[in-house]
Amino acid sequence: MIQATPLSLRCADGVTLSAREYAGGDAGAVVISAALGVPQGFYAAYAGWLATQGHHVITCDNRGFGDSATALRGSKVTLADWGRQDLEALLERARSVNPRHFLVGHSIGCQIPGLAPSARQLSGAVFVAGTAPHLRYYPWSQRPALALLWYGLVPWNVRGRDSVAQSKLGLGKGPALPVGAAAGWACWARSRDYLFTPEHGLDLSGYGQIRAPILAWNFPDDHYAPRAAVEALLRHYPQARIERRGDEFTQGVGHFGYFREAHRDTLWRRTADWLAQQPQASGATP
Repeated sequence: MIQATPLSLRCADGVTLSAREYAGGDAGAVVISAALGVPQGFYAAYAGWLATQGHHVITCDNRGFGDSATALRGSKVTLADWGRQDLEALLERARSVNPRHFLVGHSIGCQIPGLAPSARQLSGAVFVAGTAPHLRYYPWSQRPALALLWYGLVPWNVRGRDSVAQSKLGLGKGPALPVGAAAGWACWARSRDYLFTPEHGLDLSGYGQIRAPILAWNFPDDHYAPRAAVEALLRHYPQARIERRGDEFTQGVGHFGYFREAHRDTLWRRTADWLAQQPQASGATP
């Protein structure tokens, strides 16, 4: 397994992120765009393995979170900037390493690529458990807990703080979330079309300009990502050729299991084979 080397990644707005690089070969560069509340160390085994397959892999903790917690604090952190600033810096770094470069997104990491201008130049993207969540996409049995989270726990616990413990939100034991990111996520989730709702005022033009092929993994036992919520996101990438996989993995994967080493010879290998089949350029407008 190839080990990481630290990287300080400077964004266009001057914010510096704590990143890591796994130097492989010249098969292509791969950016891992993390899920909300998941530190880059969670992806280390996957990134190191991809590097053994010849890829140069780059991960980071977004502003205000994890190893980048001091880069920007509290309400100054916005999820939109995780896309248009942080992910943009990652993609620029990847492109400087190899013009043949890819994105592997996890959960919210699949939602924000359209906010990063450089995503138009991707050679391909892998989406793992990516959704555009809203209560109507979830079974009735799950809706009370999600409503409590988005309408109650998040708004209550971000008051007067710079960060909020994930345990207070029932999200686990990961590093604290910057309140701007937590509040923004809940606000998007309360909106009928998530971040794509016009009231959020985001420039969404980039989504329709991404022509890179997308391999979309979704698993039947992922209760965070029901198929309806997955499709609600994928329809915002109308120019991409989308290949859907995962239905045959009926148990043991869930929302986070794809990145666990137990799936190295199945999910990881199938993704690596897919990456190898992609051409150097996506054909997108530069």
